[in-house]
Amino acid sequence: MPFVLKKNREIDLAGLEENVRAYEEAGFDGFVSFGCMGEFYASSFEEFKKVVDVAVGASRKIRCVFGTTFHNTRECVERTKYAQDAGADGVMIGLPYLIPCTAEAAFEHYRMVNEVADEVQIMIYNNPSSFRFNIDVGLWDRLMQLDRVKAVKESNGDVTHRTRVVSHISNRINVFSGGENWLLGDSLVGANSLVGVVAPGAPQAAMQFFEACMRRDLARAVPYHIKFTEVYDDLTAQNEVAWEKACAELGGFKAGPPREPYLPLVGAPRSRLASGLGTLRRMAASHASARRT
Repeated sequence: MPFVLKKNREIDLAGLEENVRAYEEAGFDGFVSFGCMGEFYASSFEEFKKVVDVAVGASRKIRCVFGTTFHNTRECVERTKYAQDAGADGVMIGLPYLIPCTAEAAFEHYRMVNEVADEVQIMIYNNPSSFRFNIDVGLWDRLMQLDRVKAVKESNGDVTHRTRVVSHISNRINVFSGGENWLLGDSLVGANSLVGVVAPGAPQAAMQFFEACMRRDLARAVPYHIKFTEVYDDLTAQNEVAWEKACAELGGFKAGPPREPYLPLVGAPRSRLASGLGTLRRMAASHASARRT
């Protein structure tokens, strides 16, 4: 879920509340707020607390997960404790990234968070392009000894890594593909969940695709896989926040501009995104109609 901002780039709590309820109405099982595309780096602790309070208060059945990644373990722990006390279902945590971690430092980071997470569940976030560290099979054998570690969002795009890790851990914790473009391959080796990137722009298509992957219905899943992958064409490390916010707005949700110094998505990339989302929505409508007849 985007960090919802007004045009002046101040926090939009009314828009956030509207989004939570719209996510529920769309049929999503849950949301993750303050991921990388959700601008976890851009909020103050006070803004973080306001988002958690409003989102948890607005939810009725949807699961609330908040990214508590921060530059140091101490504040990550404090954000995790706040989310837990406020009633969050889970926290998603990447590693401090300014100075890359060693394997021992990475384990210690999650161990310290695990000590305070006596109610909330922990989703580990593996994203080496952002956090400059990759969680491999060997480290996972240690991490799965931590009792609150219940899931991973896997965003390392290397196919060999994904196959080894997903097949190794998916019988013990929930494995979330970090985007629709990875879901098909991941599902064939054990992944059972998705943190959608394109999903806010085409909710029904994302849910139909997920269902087809879980059922291993390749006749339905493969065309979706191809189209979702095409939609990612203009997504780059430089524009990912703006791209995700545009995707959400094109899907009817609130988002607003990225926080400075980053700029909104405009021009041809936004037009191509709108066109791709339109195709996905038509695919979903066609499939829904076929199921009714």
